[in-house]
Amino acid sequence: MTTLLLIHGLFGHLNFPELHHGFSAAKTVAPDLIGYGDNRDADTRGIRLEDQADHIINYIEVQCQHPVHLLGHSVGGAVAMFVAHKRPELLSSVISVEGNFTLDDAFWSQKIANTADAEVDDIVNGYMDDPDQWIAGAVNTVSPLASRLAAQWLHNQPASTIKAQAKAVVRATEKASYLKMCLGAMSGLPVALLSGAQSAAGWHVPEWANQLCRCRLNMADTGHLMMVESPRQFAGEVNSAIDFMMVGSS
Repeated sequence: MTTLLLIHGLFGHLNFPELHHGFSAAKTVAPDLIGYGDNRDADTRGIRLEDQADHIINYIEVQCQHPVHLLGHSVGGAVAMFVAHKRPELLSSVISVEGNFTLDDAFWSQKIANTADAEVDDIVNGYMDDPDQWIAGAVNTVSPLASRLAAQWLHNQPASTIKAQAKAVVRATEKASYLKMCLGAMSGLPVALLSGAQSAAGWHVPEWANQLCRCRLNMADTGHLMMVESPRQFAGEVNSAIDFMMVGSS
């Protein structure tokens, strides 16, 4: 059996049927990270991306019990790199969807990490007052799907989780050792890099990563939330990337 495991970003989840129905993997799973969704009551004080990676590793070992294709979006892409570094034998491939490589990719996380807790609460509550306006900044058109997900995503985790995860991203990606870890992880596994054509220029991918990856795809007419703007097209890009990587690995 082939399993595709999706790791969400700073807000929300990637567990919606419009997306999952397009994947060709026999099984698609999208577990909540620590502090999110079913795990929203967890204590996230001092949490590290390494802790989130261990959470995903445990999920693969218990729920999947075989190597998976691991897709990480944004912050989830950084978590995926830690998983690949720690337990590469659990993975068939890694797909980084505008995953954080440097602090430049964590601009929003830096802002949140350096903001007082009460202000983060106010920011998130403001978003909740008008979810459509919030997500409009990241999509071309606020479709019914985008509107529904915006409301879900903003309620999927407390503001304290957003603050803790943002701090974890900054702590991880500000270290020179993080890129060295990514280099090692990408050297040992098939990796695809996927971006939206409208946001690709803002993704700070090191040149060595472009050279090491098995395929580099830009999805037309979309930005950072490409899976929301066109879930079927996004699934098709991921299917193509996995097929290409697996042919290259045979």
